[in-house]
Amino acid sequence: MSMAAGVRGKRDLKILFIYPNLMLQTTFPLSIAIFSAILKQRGFHTDIFDTTFYRTEEVSSDESRVENLQIAKFNLDDEFKKLKSKDDLLRDLESKIREYRPGLIAFSVLEDLWPLTLELLSVTGKFNIPTVAGGIFPTFAPEKVIAAKGIDMVCVGEGEEPILELCDQIDNGSDYTRIPNLWVKKGGEIHKNPLRRLRDLNLNPPPDFSLFDERRFYKPMKGRLYRMGLVETNRGCPFTCAFCNSYAQSRIYQEERGERYFRSRDIGVIHDEIKLLIDRHKVEFIYFPAEVFLFMNKEYMREFVEMYKKFRLPFFCQNRAEVINEETARLLEEMNCHGCAIGIEHGNEEFRYKMLNRKVSNDTYLKAIKCLEKTKVKVSVNNIVGFPDETRELVFDTINLNRNFTAYQINAYYYTPYHGTGLREYCVTKGYIAKDAQTTYVTKDTTLSMPGLSPSAIRGLVRTFTLYARLPKERYPEIAVAERFDEEGNRKFKELQLEYWNRYLK
Repeated sequence: MSMAAGVRGKRDLKILFIYPNLMLQTTFPLSIAIFSAILKQRGFHTDIFDTTFYRTEEVSSDESRVENLQIAKFNLDDEFKKLKSKDDLLRDLESKIREYRPGLIAFSVLEDLWPLTLELLSVTGKFNIPTVAGGIFPTFAPEKVIAAKGIDMVCVGEGEEPILELCDQIDNGSDYTRIPNLWVKKGGEIHKNPLRRLRDLNLNPPPDFSLFDERRFYKPMKGRLYRMGLVETNRGCPFTCAFCNSYAQSRIYQEERGERYFRSRDIGVIHDEIKLLIDRHKVEFIYFPAEVFLFMNKEYMREFVEMYKKFRLPFFCQNRAEVINEETARLLEEMNCHGCAIGIEHGNEEFRYKMLNRKVSNDTYLKAIKCLEKTKVKVSVNNIVGFPDETRELVFDTINLNRNFTAYQINAYYYTPYHGTGLREYCVTKGYIAKDAQTTYVTKDTTLSMPGLSPSAIRGLVRTFTLYARLPKERYPEIAVAERFDEEGNRKFKELQLEYWNRYLK
């Protein structure tokens, strides 16, 4: 259903979004902000229950990255320290539902947060309220999600039009079992509807960031908190990495609809959103969450650069090495790009080609990073440890590649076998994970158990990765001690950690 019908009068239906999130992971869930804007435009009422500021974990994701020497220490102000307890979480959710009295509950579900989602469902399930779950995880594990007690519907694929149509049908008292993209559990039967055509992203109104706690605007960058705005420039990824569910999303639309999932938004639309963020929300930093920010044709890129130079707010983006050259590096600098992340993932070319389906040479990485090093753009690189069939020697191929450049920030994440990816299926086949294995977040822990590289070895290599990548090789024996999680290893790691902080991140 398109937005052509325009704004209608106030509707009776209230929608409560529920966002199970990592503690203090303040980046906005863009999908919820877009859905809320669309629904409000149609006259519906929206509200949110967000777990971000509850103590659902011992250590936040960013604190884990500080501990593992990936980002500089930062100070959270008093407002961020006032986290409510895990016990408060379920009580507050029940109170929210009783007070708000929604006619629809909509979960946005990340795979890593499925256990927390199940806890929240224990509360929402007490109420006779239709409940839908959407997101990447429900898209690729719809059978698992719709089987959960308390889930009535699952959205497979994009959600802008399905949630609007669903709300229209509920508000009108009409049957909603035939809405494309939705699986609907009703009367002992699951109605599995086909995918609808992809949405024109330019139809989306500016995201409704007013729905969220004001603290969500703040994000640590370079050791301080910035007021950051989020702007979608394109959606999808044109590449085919075997470990990434962005490719899996593209694949299902290509196979079932014959459509190309990757789409760019009109520059005028992007301009208006940036201006609104500055005027209404007083942002001082922009984050472009595109998988590959610079995947643009030359004409579009030229227009984008000219548009953004009117604002020149510092921004952060992600790119593939293949799109970085002397010209694009210079354009990033002209636009006042503060930081650019490049995914290396693995340093062994043969392993990267065959296992990860990531067909890019080490030389391409080195040339791209050297181009950025000539500018004021700060380069961060993303590496992954603990891929299936990986060995210690292969991990050191990645470390050695990182030793060939001077990135501002070196990240080492745990490999996560997400549903919908070819590598998860491979892990199940090899017996590295159970078929129903629950993933953990990329900064938290490994899920795999394999003979070539044990879970404890993976943990040790993740926490010492930046030490191996930066310190002289004659220090390797010391760093090897710091890989161990015994008393001696922890003491040595603390010594090296302090040295690294003072030398590289102070």
